[in-house]
Amino acid sequence: MYDQWTGDHALAAALLGLATLTFVILRTRKSALNLPRFEVTSDVVKTIEEAHAQYPEDPFILSMVGMELVILPRSGIDVLKALPEDHVSIKKHHHDVFLGQYTYMGTKAPEFDEAMRYDLTRNTPTVLASFVAEVAYAVQQSFGQPREWTSFQPRSCMSRIASLMSGRAFVGLPLSRDETWSQATVTYTQDVTRAWLVLRMIPWPLRVLIADLLPQVRSLKSQRRMTEEKLKPLLKNPPSQDSKVPGGDMLRWFRQRYTGNPTPKQLAHDQLLATFASIYNLSNALTYLLFDLASYPEHIEPLRAELQEVLHGESINKENIQRLKKLDSFIPNMPRIVTHPRGLKLPSGQVIPHGTRVMVRAHTLNMDPLLWSNPAEFDGFRFAKLREQPGNAFKYQHATTGTDNINFGHGIWACPGRHFASSQMKVVLAHLLQHYDIKLPEGAPKPKQQHFGLAIVPDETATVLMKLRE
Repeated sequence: MYDQWTGDHALAAALLGLATLTFVILRTRKSALNLPRFEVTSDVVKTIEEAHAQYPEDPFILSMVGMELVILPRSGIDVLKALPEDHVSIKKHHHDVFLGQYTYMGTKAPEFDEAMRYDLTRNTPTVLASFVAEVAYAVQQSFGQPREWTSFQPRSCMSRIASLMSGRAFVGLPLSRDETWSQATVTYTQDVTRAWLVLRMIPWPLRVLIADLLPQVRSLKSQRRMTEEKLKPLLKNPPSQDSKVPGGDMLRWFRQRYTGNPTPKQLAHDQLLATFASIYNLSNALTYLLFDLASYPEHIEPLRAELQEVLHGESINKENIQRLKKLDSFIPNMPRIVTHPRGLKLPSGQVIPHGTRVMVRAHTLNMDPLLWSNPAEFDGFRFAKLREQPGNAFKYQHATTGTDNINFGHGIWACPGRHFASSQMKVVLAHLLQHYDIKLPEGAPKPKQQHFGLAIVPDETATVLMKLRE
């Protein structure tokens, strides 16, 4: 099921681990569990596949420098899906692994969670309108209007597009297009990664003493101060709501969730966390989409035909987006800590102790031939075909979760931003299909993924050729 899972690797196994259900059970130590152990070398996907082949229904340990994860089988989904934060925690995992005292990771305020889970989810049409209003400008800024075939590196271009699109929804015009702001949001996502990579190599006692002197940490602090300063005018004079100029709703939803008036520091904190989650993961996913279009051009004309048939020249809206089934099918589709003091009991009777990092193996679920026909073959319309079968009209959608699809999590741990992400990807993909021709350089293979421990990311140096349609 290579079509769905290429993007899944970016969203699921990248630095925030957004494609699997991963938790921490709070103490970090060498695991004393009597489970099979597999060392991760250069290819985490290959290691998981080999381990799964030997232990398809049993947990095993994935061991890498500085971390161990207990990898649960599919039965672990039902164990984890409804457990509350005091039993298993993605937030504690992020704070622990990504050193949240320096990077902000894992430090979300309750107001942030409420705005993301309730306001963002309930107001997807509002956010969609801001994406539609911004997409032409965002794409123009990244790809321009080349009349001849021109080479682009999608990863850097898509970071710019994701920054502008998400910024329009988060803070609105004119701030979202402010060059300093837009560039800073991209830089912040890069600085978090740089700071984490450096800090994790420094022993804790020394880290406390020298962290504030490191250029990577100082850059993060500078980004935070800049964000606070840029938000102050919006707090003093909140922009009026104007349906003709959509955008800025996320900032308003954050403000409304606080009791009393939030400070610029609080809203900057919320904004930066939302920025990291959206730009990092969306830019990866959009990059994979462009690679897939260029690598499998036979999908392009059917996708364009569907856009013409459904939209009739109009923009995407909350009604017609549901009818873009081929587009939804083509779009490619998290770790946590066990916090309950008694640990986590599995259906087998095994108890995973407090302080253990656990994760459900999404990749092997995605590649299971018992669930999916020819899962290793690319078929961009696989899920559109499945939805044509009786009883499946509302199944197999990109943002749908279930025990056969945990790419956005599942149960109470389903990603609250999945509809935000899915809508943005559809709007960008539709615009590219309608206005650009896309192909790989002559004789070039499809760009390969790059592996960095658990992180699986698109090749930043890979190129595609693009030009305006005639």
